[in-house]
Amino acid sequence: MQVAFLMHSIRVTANKLAVGFDLHLRGPTFVMEPPTRLEFSNSSGGWLDCSASGSPQPSIDWLSVDGTSVGDVSGIRRVLRNGTLVLLPFAAAAYRQDIHSTVYRCVASNSVGRIISRDVQVRA
Repeated sequence: MQVAFLMHSIRVTANKLAVGFDLHLRGPTFVMEPPTRLEFSNSSGGWLDCSASGSPQPSIDWLSVDGTSVGDVSGIRRVLRNGTLVLLPFAAAAYRQDIHSTVYRCVASNSVGRIISRDVQVRA
């Protein structure tokens, strides 16, 4: 009984060492990279999916053509928690070139690294 306990104790210690040295960390890789183009109508809207795996789980963000982070624009654009960029249906008068006819890039990042998707040309 004492021998079995000692072996179990060693395994637990070894697992703690493995975690301590971060042997299970892995940089992000795309599971779903967005397409190179998205064309949509103002009456339908459109969306871009992006997802990645890694350890720890990567976060997904979107960049605009100038490299700045993209966020929600009320009634026009949403960035969902799952990494999807949604371009909402809009009235023709609400057209914005910086949102509806531009380039976006998906960024997946975790503590190990960061990857950036190919350019996505969006046009309404």
